[in-house]
Amino acid sequence: MTTVLIDNYDSFTWNIYQYLSELGANVQVFRNDQTTIEHITSLKPINLLISPGPGHPSKETGISREAILHFAGKIPILGICLGEQCIFEVFGGKVAYAGEIVHGKTSKIKHDSKGLFINVPLDILATRYHSLSGQPPTVPEVLEVTSWTENGVIMGIRHREFTIEGVQFHPESVISEHGKTMLSNFLKLKGGIWNENPTFGIKIPLSKVTVQEQAIHSILQKIHKQRLEDIAAAKKMPGSTPNDFRKLLSLNVAPPLIDFVARIKQNLPKYPAILAEVKRASPSKGNIDLSVNAAEQALSYAKAGASTISVLTEEKWFKGTLNDLRQVRDIISSIPNRPAILRKDFIVDTYQIMEARLYGADTVLLIVALLSDSQLLELYKFAKNLGMEPLVEVNNEEEMKRAIKLGAQVIGVNNRNLNSFDVDMQTTSRLAEMVPEGVILAALSGITRRQDVIDYLDQGVGALLIGEALMRAENKRTFIHEILGIEEAINSSGITFNTAKTPLVKICGVSTVEAAMEAVDAGADLIGLIFAKSKRQVSIDSALEIVTVIRELQFERQVEIDIKRFTENKGNILSGQHDWFQLHASRINHARKPLLVGVFQNQTLEEITVIVDYLKLDLIQLHGDEPLDLAKFLPVPVIKAFHIDEEFANPTLVTQAGYNAYCLLDTKVKGSVTHGGAGVTFDWNIALSIKKSAGGNFPLILSGGLTPENVKEAVKQVKPWAVDVSSGIETENIKDPQKIKDFIKNAKSVVYNDDDDGGGGGGGGGDDDENDDGGTRKGGIVHENDSQ
Repeated sequence: MTTVLIDNYDSFTWNIYQYLSELGANVQVFRNDQTTIEHITSLKPINLLISPGPGHPSKETGISREAILHFAGKIPILGICLGEQCIFEVFGGKVAYAGEIVHGKTSKIKHDSKGLFINVPLDILATRYHSLSGQPPTVPEVLEVTSWTENGVIMGIRHREFTIEGVQFHPESVISEHGKTMLSNFLKLKGGIWNENPTFGIKIPLSKVTVQEQAIHSILQKIHKQRLEDIAAAKKMPGSTPNDFRKLLSLNVAPPLIDFVARIKQNLPKYPAILAEVKRASPSKGNIDLSVNAAEQALSYAKAGASTISVLTEEKWFKGTLNDLRQVRDIISSIPNRPAILRKDFIVDTYQIMEARLYGADTVLLIVALLSDSQLLELYKFAKNLGMEPLVEVNNEEEMKRAIKLGAQVIGVNNRNLNSFDVDMQTTSRLAEMVPEGVILAALSGITRRQDVIDYLDQGVGALLIGEALMRAENKRTFIHEILGIEEAINSSGITFNTAKTPLVKICGVSTVEAAMEAVDAGADLIGLIFAKSKRQVSIDSALEIVTVIRELQFERQVEIDIKRFTENKGNILSGQHDWFQLHASRINHARKPLLVGVFQNQTLEEITVIVDYLKLDLIQLHGDEPLDLAKFLPVPVIKAFHIDEEFANPTLVTQAGYNAYCLLDTKVKGSVTHGGAGVTFDWNIALSIKKSAGGNFPLILSGGLTPENVKEAVKQVKPWAVDVSSGIETENIKDPQKIKDFIKNAKSVVYNDDDDGGGGGGGGGDDDENDDGGTRKGGIVHENDSQ
């Protein structure tokens, strides 16, 4: 007297086993891929139960469907959730998106009070875990609908002749009402047909119970209705009215745009553009990753080579927000050649396009299926007037005709039908030939493997939107390279970097031509002229003399530039984006040296600008308490000094991109009015923690108490991009030629490995050929080059 329970790899199988056992059944459980029909038959089961499980009934159910067909008409069969869907499909029905996603929620259901529902009250609460269900128009003639929700989702089916029942909900859940009664009713069934069970109220032929198809709205209809409500509420918020938005746009509050179409074309024709999506959830898949940080995800996409970052901003079904859009824009704004930003939402009002523009989007998605011709035209023109070329989404031939008539420059074919949420990868293929020449065709949804891309490239697809697969990929860059068939690293910016060999050296507090020449002859890369009030302050006249001499030396030095690579590498921009600080460090590495740095401390913008313009300085160093924002108004790149003591605990104060080009760490001396020049070191472990927080390869300038005696150890420990010294090379407050030579020699005697993180953007020593004359690399630090 065996009850066989087929487990579709679901934790609820245990609950079912427990309930059946408590009801007196002798239950044997088999995983759906670890038994056979022959083995089950040999047990002579009196009934069969197909458990819930993940996935689709046509794909992940093992022996379940075969078992239903084999035992139909022989013994009672009950399917729960996925098991019910198997029954629905086995007899000819179609299982697809239910119009809603419910996971662990209860719903009130109605039923016909027969069979499984004998002695069960008419309206009960049932626990549901599903996004798929049997589709009402496809209910087979041999099946009968036995229960349903208030909005028409099928919750139960019964075979019209055989003792086969299925329920979409979970009677075994402790919060489902009367679940044990239903399972008890199932155990009381005998034989394989209803005629053998007269007490269950089922008379053949069964009367037809219909579910109102129109009661089940498509997800697109539901989202459309919700968005209209959301927009109406948002427009009423003080400060967020349409008039407020128009005023903000007129005040240039919106950040600068980049050309969406041009950004996509950068990769073509060699590679299609990647539109990488930030998506926490979806109606078809439920929660993908609710913990994902939009800014962090976007940064990883940008570094992986994405041309566009698509940000879901719909809250209820996709768990996105407008704040996600703003944070994504903020995090990638300082990246050279940044990706375009797409607001992916259900745009039905010009208000949403103004929102998108103000929150940092470069383009918006317009879904043709959601809009009438007049709405589509209005929204398209409105976006264009704000400088944004929309991505226009279609799913069938009629929608493609409308998009083409509109004049859209980028048309995306969604392989997912937004009414049924079925995915058909051939959708893009069928519509590809309709796309006019010059219009970019994008394939949206369902792209997970290289073969998908190969097929689409042959059909003229120029862009690929990838969401869930990229979200789940551990290494975004590897995934993108694999799916595009890239076998080697490709430079994303056209900049070739020198190997990081030795740190650059900045000699600061130079006030005479003689001291400057000593520094240059010893191999200094940067010369610091202090214009702040200090014992090392240089006069304008002396500074002009130093600048004149240094400029003559600069022009005598040769720097080779390979112009060919800028044309040969055109379009090869997929290997990853170099960040703000690395880009600026690379400029110094390639420049004629030494460069001249003007050092200022809490001086006015006007004073700084006048001095820099008069002397034609290369860089500015802000060594006081100046805000980061000041860098935006200065005529040359800025080194910002950060003053470190034992209480320093927030690395992000140093590593914020988009303002100063370089970061210098100096010692904060208690009680000192003027920062720097005190000859005191700070804990170098703090410098290491700052580098680590920025990913390791951060071009840091180390200062504070460095001397010829300790600089070698400092470089070994911290591996800075550059070191800075002033008082440490002085004797009685005067620059000491021997100390200058010793300091530079000791600093540059430490040579980094290629994989060390000290070079930060390409490393230093580009003009110091004497550092390349030999040595064997051993471990982290290669060697100490004593030939200098």
